Amino acid sequence: MDPRWRDLPYTHTEFVPAEYANRADWEQERARLREQVLFAAGLLPMPDKPPLNARIWNRIERDGYSLEKVYFQSLPNFYVGGTLFRPLDPTPGGHPGVLAPHGHARLGRLNESDDASYIARGLTLARIGCTAFMWDMVDYNDSARHLSGSYQNEDYGAVHRAFWQRADGEQQLWNFSILGLQLWNAIRALDFIEGLPEVDPQRLVCTGESGGGTQTYNLYAVEDRLAAAAPVCMVSACMQGGCLCENAPALRFDTNNVDIGATMAPKPVLLVSSTQDWTAHTPQVEYPAIRKIYDLYGAGDRIEEVQIDAPHGYNKEMREAVYRWLGHVCDLPVAADFQEPAYEMEPRENLLAFFDGLPEGALTEHEALVAQQIAAVRAQVVEHRPDTLAALKENRRVLGAALRVAVGYRASDAALENVRDGQWEGVAYQEGILVCAQRGVRVPVRRFALSKNGQSKATLLVHTRGMEALDPPVVRALIEAGQTVYAVDAFGTGTNIGSQDSENPRGSTAYFSTFNRSDDAERVGDIALALRHILDGQYVQLSAAGFGSAGLWMLLAGALLNADAQLRIAADVDGFVTSGIDDYLDRLLIPGILRSGGLPNAAALLAPHDVLMYCVGQGFDTSWAESAYRLYGEASLRIESDSVANDALVDFLNGRP
Repeated sequence: MDPRWRDLPYTHTEFVPAEYANRADWEQERARLREQVLFAAGLLPMPDKPPLNARIWNRIERDGYSLEKVYFQSLPNFYVGGTLFRPLDPTPGGHPGVLAPHGHARLGRLNESDDASYIARGLTLARIGCTAFMWDMVDYNDSARHLSGSYQNEDYGAVHRAFWQRADGEQQLWNFSILGLQLWNAIRALDFIEGLPEVDPQRLVCTGESGGGTQTYNLYAVEDRLAAAAPVCMVSACMQGGCLCENAPALRFDTNNVDIGATMAPKPVLLVSSTQDWTAHTPQVEYPAIRKIYDLYGAGDRIEEVQIDAPHGYNKEMREAVYRWLGHVCDLPVAADFQEPAYEMEPRENLLAFFDGLPEGALTEHEALVAQQIAAVRAQVVEHRPDTLAALKENRRVLGAALRVAVGYRASDAALENVRDGQWEGVAYQEGILVCAQRGVRVPVRRFALSKNGQSKATLLVHTRGMEALDPPVVRALIEAGQTVYAVDAFGTGTNIGSQDSENPRGSTAYFSTFNRSDDAERVGDIALALRHILDGQYVQLSAAGFGSAGLWMLLAGALLNADAQLRIAADVDGFVTSGIDDYLDRLLIPGILRSGGLPNAAALLAPHDVLMYCVGQGFDTSWAESAYRLYGEASLRIESDSVANDALVDFLNGRP
């Protein structure tokens, strides 16, 4: 049975860490993971960076360190507040700069308990010779004051999650999420600390636990500036993150946190785990898996692990392990038996950047921030309009990558299995299952042909309701013209409907879209898989036609392929309206699809292959495709507002004028 119907991966799936045969294979996967994390975070394309306009003030000197209030501009009129800890005495060559994101403690970075004292971490890092910066997760402390109106003294968890649980509709299509905002804030925090005059830019480090651990490895997955990192109580093969801020559509398609946690290789990493949480098996499972990747670089000694017999957190013993490791990797005078000195907790007014008010002009509502950023990324996408060959090339690099990740497309080999003969409407065929071994995907397929030899053209036909809904005269006409005709039942159509777990149906698990493609994305992937399989048949011309909504899937699938063979696409767009979001939500629900330019750009990415789009209403933006096709005088783009007669469709698929 197709695995896409049952036993789907979710947060608490026990993953078996992947193995890589050689360094080249791993680096290819790492590049894919970088794109995937960026897209999932809403950072593909990457937002423009406004000036930081950082403010540092209210310096207080203590025993061996100072602390200061900080805020900087992360996005236009959106500020990140935090505390900066510095050594009192300058060091020749500069200090290591350490980012210290906090986890989901009740009071955020103000939390003070045996399991996690964040202030202790910051001030002790300064005492051992580091400049350390600690800022707020979204909707904690200063961030809560910024976006929710006030500080809170109880529990920030409800605020942290409340608004983002409504991240559907337009926000979903543009893939703007709390995870992405936090990763962006971490990137800007890195900009901030790197720019401090006393910080050595060659010794930038990040260490956080739990949700801060997630921020740590997401940051190093997309940032090359970090020299070392220590994720604490988070890199796990059996628990991937239980908060909205640790999940986003496409983040873990075909992967898990162990692979993301390995993306730092070959730079130094310390894995800190606990015996009393989901990292209990790190010494036996996660560490050896990541060590194998380091061994591909001959750098096995740069990945270390330590496990503490304690509950989940970042307690004193864990912090001391990190201090000692930092002493080694950053060349600091930290003794092998170093212990965290005693400290006093600071009053909250010394730690909160917005205690006396927000910067002038600061946004004060979540909705305003979301609207601002959606408008900004929409403008970025428009900048990639393919008006020149150079612009089209850049479009393929950026928006094409976004489309691949949104759909979850991976160029995969497939084999036709369980082949048997059959008859359909008086036409003989062979049918079987197209199996992708990489994912276990199983796609029903039929192959019609008069002869097995001497045919140089092939056509793939896909219907919204499956193979049985195809028009027999079209199939016969193509066969009589000497073509091999293929047909598939894309996911959830025709016979491609599996048995679901009644207690846990597809899409019901929390963070489903973090791990699993949407139904429409699966359909696009099935068509792309079939197209690749047919191309392997050495046909000199491959044509494809999608009927009804299958025409939309066909446009996206064709845009994913870099086909060397001549490709002709006929797509019934069925009156789809691209000028709004309703049709995307109702008929083509793929989270983040608008970041790729949506259907208008998919049609443009098909250039210079011949394309026929019909049933095109006024609400479908054809200008992107028209712009791209003007760059190729020999290419054909035909747009029809009405349906196309069978004879005309067959002529197009045969390559006739």
